[in-house]
Amino acid sequence: MTVVSKIRKLVKDIYEDRRLLKDLSRKDVKRRFSGTYFGMVWGILQPLLTIIVYWVVFQFGFRSGEVEGAPFVLWFIVGMINWLFISEAFMTASNSFVEYNYLIQKVKFNINILPLMKILSSFYIHLFFLLIALIICTMFGFYPQIMMIQILYYMFATIMFLFAFSLITSSVMVFFRDLNQIINIFLLIGMWGTPIAWNITNFSESAQKVLKLNPFYYLVEGYRDAILGRQWFWEKPILGIRFWLITFVLLIIGTNVYTRLKPYFADTV
Repeated sequence: MTVVSKIRKLVKDIYEDRRLLKDLSRKDVKRRFSGTYFGMVWGILQPLLTIIVYWVVFQFGFRSGEVEGAPFVLWFIVGMINWLFISEAFMTASNSFVEYNYLIQKVKFNINILPLMKILSSFYIHLFFLLIALIICTMFGFYPQIMMIQILYYMFATIMFLFAFSLITSSVMVFFRDLNQIINIFLLIGMWGTPIAWNITNFSESAQKVLKLNPFYYLVEGYRDAILGRQWFWEKPILGIRFWLITFVLLIIGTNVYTRLKPYFADTV
């Protein structure tokens, strides 16, 4: 079976199980916080406190002023909500096959929807933070503009990238549980290697070219472009083409890794 055929089959399986995917992702949100007194409040409170702590440190500790014509608090929050979605979704999606190992034993269940299910589960919480960010922006006089519509494009780009990447990590995680700790380190490096709390324009042009190779840069800056009304996604074609090439390569690798390792999942989990 060719790579194209494998990807086509993967997409077909996900499309056929779209209703199941939707139901499982909603149930996963409830399941994640079941047994706790405050339930989903914890899923909102922890990321919210993270945003507040980072904002206080950089706004008042480092005395950060305006960034590219926007107050630092807006510039930071918009980038941070995207990163919180990325880190949460990638971590849970990478662990999806291990967490739902009992479903692997079911012959008729397409387990390839599990990483995407965990991503969508995180996406529901992400929508709440996006709403909070829009309210804060409005309070500062940054009202939603026509450019806001491209947030849908950047959401789709984020989900596609996460799915392609997590298809690799979730398949490997079944056999190598230490990958979970490696991902934690990777996300920590990714957090500080992406211009979320610092401005990339503070670096030289040569350094900026290297930093822009980071696919997370495209997503974080894309959110800022959409919400703060800076520019359209087609105004930076090189970054866009590079991002989708990386995503497509990850999808090819992920599909191959998943297809080859899947027959051995049941004997390992």
